[in-house]
Amino acid sequence: MTDEICEVCGYRSLLGAVERHQVIPNEITEQAGIANHPTLAICCNCRRELETWYFAKVAKMVYDARLPQFRYRTPAEMVQEYESVFKGFVDYKKKQKE
Repeated sequence: MTDEICEVCGYRSLLGAVERHQVIPNEITEQAGIANHPTLAICCNCRRELETWYFAKVAKMVYDARLPQFRYRTPAEMVQEYESVFKGFVDYKKKQKE
């Protein structure tokens, strides 16, 4: 058996505590028509923290000044939103390690 390494925090596990996780939820990539969406190896602690981070920071609605009103983001906008929030999470975790 080989080491499994979390790509976010660097945790090493021989016990299966690191698994492949989709950066963008499957339902969003399906709606956006993305066949090959990014995944990463992530430990259960980082996964739980990432899901909390998504819940707190991903906005499904955006204010559209042209209308002027709030509207739901398109699937493509949601992909960008998740990618942006994920990058912020990884940057946050890196700063914690310093």
